[in-house]
Amino acid sequence: MTSSSLLTRRGVLRAAAALPLAHAALAQAAPAFPSRPITWVVPYPAGGFGDALSRMLAQKLSASLKQPVVVDNRPGAGGQIGVAYAKQQPADGYTLLYGDLGPFSMNAGLYPKLGYNTLKDFLPLTRLLVSPTVLIAPVNSRLQTWKDVLQAAQSDKGLNYGSYGVGSQPHIWMEMLNRSVKGRMTHVAYKGGAPAVQDLIAGHIDLLLDVAPSSIPLVREGKVRALAVVGSDRRLAQLPQVPTITELGMAELDVPGWTGVAVRAGTPEPVANLLHDELVKALQSPDVVQRYTELGLVIAPSSRAQFADLIQAETKRWGEVIRSVGVQLD
Repeated sequence: MTSSSLLTRRGVLRAAAALPLAHAALAQAAPAFPSRPITWVVPYPAGGFGDALSRMLAQKLSASLKQPVVVDNRPGAGGQIGVAYAKQQPADGYTLLYGDLGPFSMNAGLYPKLGYNTLKDFLPLTRLLVSPTVLIAPVNSRLQTWKDVLQAAQSDKGLNYGSYGVGSQPHIWMEMLNRSVKGRMTHVAYKGGAPAVQDLIAGHIDLLLDVAPSSIPLVREGKVRALAVVGSDRRLAQLPQVPTITELGMAELDVPGWTGVAVRAGTPEPVANLLHDELVKALQSPDVVQRYTELGLVIAPSSRAQFADLIQAETKRWGEVIRSVGVQLD
């Protein structure tokens, strides 16, 4: 072996030996995550169910991670505005995206020109809750029972129903019902759940499929009448007198809602794993469990892989449903 090749070999060995030290130095130089505030994007208006849940969990994360977690409401376009904003942020874990089956799954079937692909552009972290919904009517409505709903829907006059917006879960579900019973139901779209509920209480619309946390207190206060529970395999303990949609003979319409959190695709694995673990811990806090269980919800954290599988399956299912009822948006 020549002296030149020996020197080269020694140089390679010295460089190889130095690599672990270099990596360690880089690791020490990189700030621990999180080293600055985190933004929690909610693609819905302030004051709604998703906003309240997000703020409660953000407060838990702030205490656990020792950094502020700031809720940023960016509503509009069926959740697309908030999702588009989150998609534009760096893949570093400092932007969390809250969502439900609308922006995470249903939008893919609703919007032919959707500007994102959930599983390509985002990294699902965990499901949060499974949410039953309640079909409600004004307390003094002609609709006192499920039989009344069917008769009114099939009459020449028909009836109208509200939703949280065009393409929202209540909209698509009511169109599924309308198709199933061959009814004459007219859609009235609102900008969120709160104005839809207010118009229902005032008697301006006949029906609304509303999330359980919103509808249960209204039923108990005598402000609305509950006609059916959707997305639960048993009657809600809070509304024991209200039958499930399966009891009423329409099991094919028994589809639950759900919520979850994601980050940008490309977020480092250690950061994604940390955020997953912290979210699950926050979700399982005794006060969170008590509050949302009392509201008829199911605390349902998942692994990252399970949540990704759920989004994929729900995107396929709702795509088929949306095509069958003929709803498509620009």
